[in-house]
Amino acid sequence: MNVLVRNASLQDVSNIAQIHVDAWIQTYEGLIPEDYIKAQTLEKREALWRKIISKNLAHVLVAEQNHSLIGFASFGQDVDSPTPNSYELTSIYLLPQATGRGVGKALYSECEKRLQHLQAESVSLWVLDTNHRAINFYNKLGFEATGKSNKERSGNITLNDLEMVKRLDIS
Repeated sequence: MNVLVRNASLQDVSNIAQIHVDAWIQTYEGLIPEDYIKAQTLEKREALWRKIISKNLAHVLVAEQNHSLIGFASFGQDVDSPTPNSYELTSIYLLPQATGRGVGKALYSECEKRLQHLQAESVSLWVLDTNHRAINFYNKLGFEATGKSNKERSGNITLNDLEMVKRLDIS
C-alpha cells in the first residue's frame, strides 16, 4: 500500500473534519452514547481543525493515498507534564475503510520520527478505557498503561480515559 504522510494544511481541514466524524461513528458506536457522537458535528470539527492548523496549536499530519486523505494524526507538547520534553499524541483517526491496513502505524511512525527530531523523551496519550482495539494498537506500538485515569464529563455523560505512555530513545 502506497501511503504518503505529510503535514496538514488549511486546504485539508474539510477532509480532516470528515474523517474525524466518520471515525468517531465507527470507533465509538456502542462505547459512547449515540447522542454524544451525533453532537460532534462536521461543522464543529471543521472549526476545531481550522483553529488548530491556522494557529499551529499542534503538529497535524495527514495520510494520503491516490490523492485522497484517508487519515490524520496530531501531537503537541504535553502541557500537564513537568518535563519539557514530554509530548502528547492527541489523535489518530482513519477512514473506516483504511483501518487494519497499516495506515495508523505509518502515521504514528512519522509522528515518532518528528518527536525524536524534537528530542522528545516520551509521548503519552489518553484512550477510552472500553476502546480495546485502540488499546491493543497502542500496546503494539510500545505504549504502556500508566495506571492513571481521567473522567471526562459532558452533560450527563462520563467517559473514562486511560493514560498510556511510551519512552523514546533520543540518542
